[in-house]
Amino acid sequence: DLLENYCWYDDLMNLARLAFSFTILLTYPIECLVTRSVLLQVLNAYHSTDKQHVGFTLAIVLITYFISITTDCLGVVLELNGVLAAVPLAFILPALSYLKLESGSIFSKQKLPALGLALFGVMVAFVGLIQILYAIQSGSVSKCMHGLAMPYCNKTQLNGTRN
Repeated sequence: DLLENYCWYDDLMNLARLAFSFTILLTYPIECLVTRSVLLQVLNAYHSTDKQHVGFTLAIVLITYFISITTDCLGVVLELNGVLAAVPLAFILPALSYLKLESGSIFSKQKLPALGLALFGVMVAFVGLIQILYAIQSGSVSKCMHGLAMPYCNKTQLNGTRN
């Protein structure tokens, strides 16, 4: 977390922390809306009842809540997000879309680069997920440092003096 590198008495950085928190507060409902819409489309529940709508929303909020309280290390969460969301979005889904929309055999000369890109994305996601799970299992996640004041934030060390 970049903002943890700044001192707690820095007013500008505290304002940046507040703005970042406010942004996350407003972003989360939009992400829940998109997730719920995708789930309803996948399950072919286009005309869901109000109870199903509330149930899906509550399930999404509870699942994300329980995942978020398993760790307080932002690095692991960002790594999981990258492996499970960014890699498929950047590598796998565009390649699969091209393979689906372009006519011809999947192993044709035109489609081989897209097939290679999709396979590369699957490999990166798989290896990344294995590395994250290994880090969690080995306990290196528990060594995540946060909430500690940096040595240069100690007011007694300003100007090179100590009290």
